[in-house]
Amino acid sequence: MNVESDSGLAETPAQAGLRQRKKESSRRAIEDAAWELFGEQGYEETSINDIAERADVAPRTFFRYFPTKEAVLYPQFDELLQSVRDEFHRRPADEPLVTSLFESLGKLSGSLEGGPSRTQQRLAIIKRPGQPPIGTEYFRTRLSEVAAELVLEREGDGDVARMRARLASGVVSLLIDTAHSCWLEEGANEPLEAVGQRCRGIMGDLIGALGKAETR
Repeated sequence: MNVESDSGLAETPAQAGLRQRKKESSRRAIEDAAWELFGEQGYEETSINDIAERADVAPRTFFRYFPTKEAVLYPQFDELLQSVRDEFHRRPADEPLVTSLFESLGKLSGSLEGGPSRTQQRLAIIKRPGQPPIGTEYFRTRLSEVAAELVLEREGDGDVARMRARLASGVVSLLIDTAHSCWLEEGANEPLEAVGQRCRGIMGDLIGALGKAETR
């Protein structure tokens, strides 16, 4: 069976497979070039043009695969976000919304690996004592958007649903910022996902206590 290519022309499965392998090869070349440069000259000193030149591609090709330089730090993030969506969709529809979100966020734990050496390099890049961790804003923004999207999927449209979506997005942002801050303050010796799990547990207790107080 023929499939339609990006140009609108029909192509065979073999041609489609070749095109996909070329795309994966280009993405991997950009990613490898970026990490090489991060190691050689530092993350902040490396520009997107530097990465494109090392990978032997045009800068516009970089943006075809990565929206920002920060995105290279989390190359599997799109797949990870999809796993969060999938887990949320598996949760019971009558389950409390916050419970569904927190359980779905658990899919993040230990998923941003990319090999031991690359994981260590990522940690060295994002750990900056006294400064915000690099890449946190990208990570937080994308995840907060997904949280809001999932709330609206379940709750539907309307003023209350939109307010709940904004609150859920804010809770996710707060969790990410708090987890990263506590992780750095504690010396970044413990796995980040373990700190994140503790933060989710504490946040769950606080939200539960707030709900009980309102019912009195």
